Amino acid sequence: MPISIRENMIRVFHHEVPQFLPMITDIQNIATVEPGFTCRLMEGRRPGSKERDWFGQNWVYEPMVRAYNPDASEYIVKDITRWREYVHLPDPDSVDWETLFEEDGIQVDRENKFIMLKDGFGLWERAFSMVPIVELLCSLKLEPEACEDFFSAIADYKIKLHNHYIRYYRPDALCMHDDYGSGQGLFMSPDTWRELIKPHLQRVIDNVTSQGVIYEHHCCGMLAPIAEEIADMGADAWENVHVVNDPYKCKQEFGKKLAFIGGVADSQMLDTDSTTEEKIRSHMRETMDKMLPGVGTVIYAACKAHPERSAIINEELLGYGQKFFQEKRPR
Repeated sequence: MPISIRENMIRVFHHEVPQFLPMITDIQNIATVEPGFTCRLMEGRRPGSKERDWFGQNWVYEPMVRAYNPDASEYIVKDITRWREYVHLPDPDSVDWETLFEEDGIQVDRENKFIMLKDGFGLWERAFSMVPIVELLCSLKLEPEACEDFFSAIADYKIKLHNHYIRYYRPDALCMHDDYGSGQGLFMSPDTWRELIKPHLQRVIDNVTSQGVIYEHHCCGMLAPIAEEIADMGADAWENVHVVNDPYKCKQEFGKKLAFIGGVADSQMLDTDSTTEEKIRSHMRETMDKMLPGVGTVIYAACKAHPERSAIINEELLGYGQKFFQEKRPR
């Protein structure tokens, strides 16, 4: 008798072989909302064109990408060595969380879904939401003490914030977004990351996992040089594993430590206008042949430029992908 969809997904995150094909739709993603910053909500209120977060940074909604970016005309930190003068550091403990979560009104389907809380801005991403990234990258070398002071303070804030999120949503897992690389490579050297960010990321991970919640790390660019290290820190999953990382090689090397979620299929190829249906099907089958056998992988390919191609992807997953598992997916 097949186990439940939630139990099957737990096997993925525990680095066990799932009983049947896991799908991204088996996960209920809930984007958490920092007070006063409504644009991070995935369910409920619609975003406005401009939002100010509770650090004091303005964000502008860009319809073309259906997302917010920091207002590039108004980064609030003018000097990283004086960041405390520019940034309002919020106190999560001062918020009436019970009222806030009631107002959000998100219905959590614990019976049929694996519940994933999404925290959109980690230590590094919070920094480059307030400081132009070129300036911030230079500061990692020129002003390392100021940068680490910032990362430490944001980690303290995250720990408090996550405690409230976990208390009210009671998730199976929490995913924090912190992109340490682009499609070309890491933004910084592994040693710089280890010196300035890793100790404070470790405190965040320890706080989440100590409460019985799985920690998933989001990085949709290059992460491979430090991904196993993040697994050894207590992370159980990596989302969105982009092809620039050579996902098959990563799975061979440390797949028993880290589940692979998301973009193991090449979304850039899938979004290209000239890509044929035959090429999509061939690419998906090649990806499944490499990534589905063994411990858990959830294949997910978002076609933002061509959403109609998602039906082809799902057809391949539900057809070709079933053969790698003991049972067929429950209907």
